[in-house]
Amino acid sequence: MLTNLGYSYNDTGRIIAPLPLSAVYDKQQFISQFVSLHQQSTQPILVSQLLSTPLAGVHCEYWILYDDFNRPIACAGANTVMSDMSVGYVGLFEAKEQKAGVAVLRAATEWLRRGGVRQFEPVRQILGPVNLTTWLQYRLRVDTDRTPSMSFEPRHPEFYQECFAQAGYVKAVDYYTTFFEINQMIAGFERYLKGAQLESYGMALQPWNTLDFAASLNPDRNPDLSPEDNVAKRVYDLSIVLFQGKELFDEGLSRENHRQIVLNDMISRPEVDNASLLDLSWFIVEPSTGEDIGYLAAWKEGETLVLKTVGFVPKVRKSKVYAIALLETIKRARAVWGCTRAAGALMNENSSAISEYLSGPATRHTYRLYVHRPTTFADAQDSHATAANKKTEHAQATPVMTSHKTDSSSIPLSNAQRQRQQDLRAQQNHRMKLLAQRSQGRPMARL
Repeated sequence: MLTNLGYSYNDTGRIIAPLPLSAVYDKQQFISQFVSLHQQSTQPILVSQLLSTPLAGVHCEYWILYDDFNRPIACAGANTVMSDMSVGYVGLFEAKEQKAGVAVLRAATEWLRRGGVRQFEPVRQILGPVNLTTWLQYRLRVDTDRTPSMSFEPRHPEFYQECFAQAGYVKAVDYYTTFFEINQMIAGFERYLKGAQLESYGMALQPWNTLDFAASLNPDRNPDLSPEDNVAKRVYDLSIVLFQGKELFDEGLSRENHRQIVLNDMISRPEVDNASLLDLSWFIVEPSTGEDIGYLAAWKEGETLVLKTVGFVPKVRKSKVYAIALLETIKRARAVWGCTRAAGALMNENSSAISEYLSGPATRHTYRLYVHRPTTFADAQDSHATAANKKTEHAQATPVMTSHKTDSSSIPLSNAQRQRQQDLRAQQNHRMKLLAQRSQGRPMARL
């Protein structure tokens, strides 16, 4: 019997628990099976590259769970965060059914809590789902609107939410994609700007389609690439300046990883119209100094303008430069590309509220990032019961005045609740016994 971190084959060769990549001798076969499960939330091409490309200073592991016929039915990955080794991510998650999904999430979470196989200090916090880094797709969609997600947004069955809940995860923060009718959005921005132009701020727009974006993805093959034409480098450098220090920003992602993984992921997605990407994406520059002030990445999907990333250096954030650049993009998307609506992708609550203030009411998609609770539900119930007993003992020993409060902990549990607690404790005891027994691609598309 092969055993690794407690996940094993039985005597007939059937895999009876999630199997980690490190226990598999044929890595490429493992990757092909892992990739085969990623059909909805993550591109199979991207998954193959992520599993094959090392990230500096990051500890990673991946799991597959098989059914009785040795068919993969669930997978997940876990890694330490490149900018903060005390934090871990669980992601690259797919499942064909709920029970299997919960099993691989628990395996990934436990690996991070235990510091791998003594590879690193156990993490203090675990977030998910995150596919290795927040530069790539992460979060789960949790709203009930029936319109589909856009290309860079998670797509998955609804039961994934329950998988994370049963694996011990709770809401950390929500993000929103807001959809506006494009004429309504243009009218709202025009009212706000009242004719303001970039020239009055000493700024200008420089479209990506006048630069050599394709060559910038392969600078080694293009030694004559000029600094101005190196779109990939300019985007990366600006991103570091714009988002450094912000929560969840992985500052440790290298320029090479950004170019090879993030940008290639963007142009490889079949929903992304690459011609519109180059035509609707801009740098905002200060011509007098040649300085990049900000950038906007956008493209057309169907009849929708996707406003993926909009960022500006601090000195212009409280000006109307942001709104002017957006208005130019939206108007061009309508006039040249026939877009009838616009989507502000994956914004925080504040940014979403500003967009709705300028553009009017919108349809929202809600995407949730989860954080793992440090204790299981059963542990929490035990702690609650202990606290309740102490409170009762204290009340019996101490004279008190009349109270009209009802202590919810004194409400009797139903038989179903009591049975649920017993089942959870049994599961936890089983996991503790397992712990005691343990010893220790395909190339991306190019423009």
